[in-house]
Amino acid sequence: MNNYLQTLSKKCANKYQNTSHKEDLVSVGVLAALEELDSNPEAQPARLWQVISTAQWKHLNVDCPPVSVPFNLVRVAKGLGSSDDKQGFTEATISWATLICNSPQFDSSYHEGDTEANHAEEYADKALLEDIWEAAKECLTEEEYDLFNYYFQQGMDQEYLAQSLSISQQAVSQKFIKMCEKVRKCVVNK
Repeated sequence: MNNYLQTLSKKCANKYQNTSHKEDLVSVGVLAALEELDSNPEAQPARLWQVISTAQWKHLNVDCPPVSVPFNLVRVAKGLGSSDDKQGFTEATISWATLICNSPQFDSSYHEGDTEANHAEEYADKALLEDIWEAAKECLTEEEYDLFNYYFQQGMDQEYLAQSLSISQQAVSQKFIKMCEKVRKCVVNK
C-alpha cells in the first residue's frame, strides 16, 4: 500500500515542475494519505488524490513561503471554512488571503529554483545539443542550415524569417517541420 501511496504522491507532485521540493512534496503527500487512511480506511483513490493534492499545495503555498498564511485563513479564503474560522480575521485579511490562494499553483516561478546540480544530466543534454548541431550541418542544405541557425541559435521568430524571405509564415513553418525531421532522422541514425 505504501508503494501505491508513494506513486500517487509522486504523480501529484509532478504538476509543480519544481524539483527542489519534490522529495518534500512526496513525503507530505504520503503522510497526508496515511492520515486519511487512518481516519477513513475505506477511502477511495479519488479521495486520496484530493488529500495528497491539498497537502502538497498547502506545503508549497502556505507552509514554505516567508509569509505564512494560517490554514484556517486558507480554508476561509477558499470558501471551505465555517463562521468560527472567520473569527479574528478582518475582511481585508480575508481578501488578501483569497488573492494569494487564487494565484496559479502550477507556476513554479513562485517557488525557489532547483539548487541541486545534476552533472550527468547536464553533460547528456550538452552532448545531445552537439549531436543535433552536427547532424544539422551534415543533412541540411546551406539555406536550410542558415534558417535553422537563425531560429534556434539566434532566436529569430518564424514571422520575421517569413518576411525576410518574402514567403508566407505557413511556408516557413512547413520548412521547419521538414528540417527538424531531417535532423531528427540523422541524429537517430548515428
